[in-house]
Amino acid sequence: MNAERVVAAICAMESEAVHLRQRLDDAQEVPLACWRRTRGRLGGTTVDLVISGVGLINAASATSVLCAIERPAALLNYGCAGAHREAIAPGDVVIAHKVIHFSAQIVLPDGQRHYMGFDYHVDNTRVQTEYIPADPDLLVLAQRVATATALPVWPGLGQGPRVHTGTVASADVWTQHSESIRTLHALHGSLCEEMEAAAIAQVAAIYRAPFLAVKDISNNELHKATTNRAGFRWPTLEAVRPELGRRAALIVEAMFAAMS
Repeated sequence: MNAERVVAAICAMESEAVHLRQRLDDAQEVPLACWRRTRGRLGGTTVDLVISGVGLINAASATSVLCAIERPAALLNYGCAGAHREAIAPGDVVIAHKVIHFSAQIVLPDGQRHYMGFDYHVDNTRVQTEYIPADPDLLVLAQRVATATALPVWPGLGQGPRVHTGTVASADVWTQHSESIRTLHALHGSLCEEMEAAAIAQVAAIYRAPFLAVKDISNNELHKATTNRAGFRWPTLEAVRPELGRRAALIVEAMFAAMS
């Protein structure tokens, strides 16, 4: 890859971004409209690290501006996610071979829900697809570097993290109901859910930017539902905030370094 072209990583929160930012050489703050962007280098690769904010609309907005201005040579989304299988533990990493937008549904007259997938336009051509796949070269690279990347043990667990390849489900939804999680997994084969990847994948597809999502597991609601903090509308992962995105960031760092 041309070392002069910018590659980008987008994450939702500062607690996720900090892990990659502290590894950048020659890091400088280069604001992207209203979003925080840090530009630095990993080896011979120039990296833009952008914090989009949580949720699909925030993620799509930040990614659209970035793609319009920079046309990144590769676009990676990393951060935390909730597991969709009992056997996937906190600290595990999911490399997404495809992303689905699970809240894109029609509720039929009889109450059944029909998944609609993605619907967008590229160069005035309508695209309707069940999922958006990862860029195959980025996927192979992620799988390769993951085997050589040491991932720290999640606090309180005795075994080291495992790396999985599979489907990432995305929506402005935090699913805590066990049977709903199992239904999502049965319908989509999803390994985890989060709130940004579908939006970033769709914008990347519109701009024809190579895309990959790398997610690390922060919670498994099949074992214990995350509790809500008083006065806060979403559940909180405050107790494990220093761990959020940490392991996914290590794999993304290794990918960027390998692009030099």
